[in-house]
Amino acid sequence: MNDIPEKKILVIDDEVYIRDSIIGLLEDFGFNVIDAENGRKGLERFESDHPDMVLCDLRMPEMDGLDVLARIVELNPKIPIIIVSGAGNISDTVDALRLGAWDYIIKPIQDMNVLSHAVNKSFERVKLIEEKHRYQMDLERANAELKISLETIEQAQDRLVQSEKMAALGELVAGVAHEINTPVGVGVTAASFLDTKTKEIKKIYDSGELKRGELENFLQVVEEVSNSILINMERAAELISSFKQVAVDQSSETRRKFNVKEYIDEILLSLKPRYKKTGHHIRIDCDDDIELNSYPGVFSQILNNLIMNSLIHGFDGILEGIIQIQIVREKDQVIFIYKDNGRGMTPEQKEKVFDPFFTTRRTKGGTGLGMSIVFNLVTQTLKGSIICESSIGRGVTFTIAFPVLKEDRA
Repeated sequence: MNDIPEKKILVIDDEVYIRDSIIGLLEDFGFNVIDAENGRKGLERFESDHPDMVLCDLRMPEMDGLDVLARIVELNPKIPIIIVSGAGNISDTVDALRLGAWDYIIKPIQDMNVLSHAVNKSFERVKLIEEKHRYQMDLERANAELKISLETIEQAQDRLVQSEKMAALGELVAGVAHEINTPVGVGVTAASFLDTKTKEIKKIYDSGELKRGELENFLQVVEEVSNSILINMERAAELISSFKQVAVDQSSETRRKFNVKEYIDEILLSLKPRYKKTGHHIRIDCDDDIELNSYPGVFSQILNNLIMNSLIHGFDGILEGIIQIQIVREKDQVIFIYKDNGRGMTPEQKEKVFDPFFTTRRTKGGTGLGMSIVFNLVTQTLKGSIICESSIGRGVTFTIAFPVLKEDRA
């Protein structure tokens, strides 16, 4: 018995004996069979009864089988149509298949199993097509939902990245403000002391009792105090200048020409409050003449994230850590090598180091975006590559390589 019962099949054939034989076979297999004795009536029954399959002869009165086939395909291009005809002309077969017939059986049918097999195979094909269509629809729906989810995740990640940048900028502001407080405080104290001494000497001068020795002592105090004020104000101005440039670069993505060594020094100056009271040291190996027309803010973010990653993760439990930064220019590439002698990473941590939201300090407020940001900045903005090498107890090495822009080439 057929495993797809209750399917309706329309048989169109002008030969009663052939038609009845086909109907009998199909009904034995559990199909609901309707019939028509010519092409015109067959087309009318197709439009009124909506069968699931059509078996059609080619040579029939009133309406040719090829015309019936063409009209049925026009009305329903998905319905299976099997041509059952005594016409042995190969051109009829080709025309029928070209018009949309699914199969072609030559009359007289010597073995009815051939017809049964063709019918079952056609219904199996229909089932596969329907399953494929459902699968495609499900896939398209899943893709649409995935796209929406991805857009939502990207938006959330962008907000988190921006939040991370602002948090880093906030830490930079706090650190530099604390650092500036020392030279400014010394300067204010010195200026106040100088003001007091000036009032004292003026009072003695107004009384007409000013002696040469007192004037000389005052001038010596003025020289020492003014020199102290100048040194501390220059120190504060240097900090402010470095902070201003780094802060502007961190909050924008503007390209400009800059000296790499000088800019790294400015970045480290702004980061110094974060590690100056520790036993950690940062060493720079960079030629003084490397200049790029690139994105200094990107360098600031990369270096800031790498250094903070070492301070927070790599040097956890280590009193004296060393960070080594080497930058060289090789023809059309800049090679940036960052090393620390910290705790290193397990193979699993190394494998996931650039994954968004991966962190070993989630319970301590870590977002896991730092190294993901570094990876995106290197690969997307600088159009370069980054490789991580690390093992437990042997620190970490990040090798970054990116192309030099044409206008930077000698």
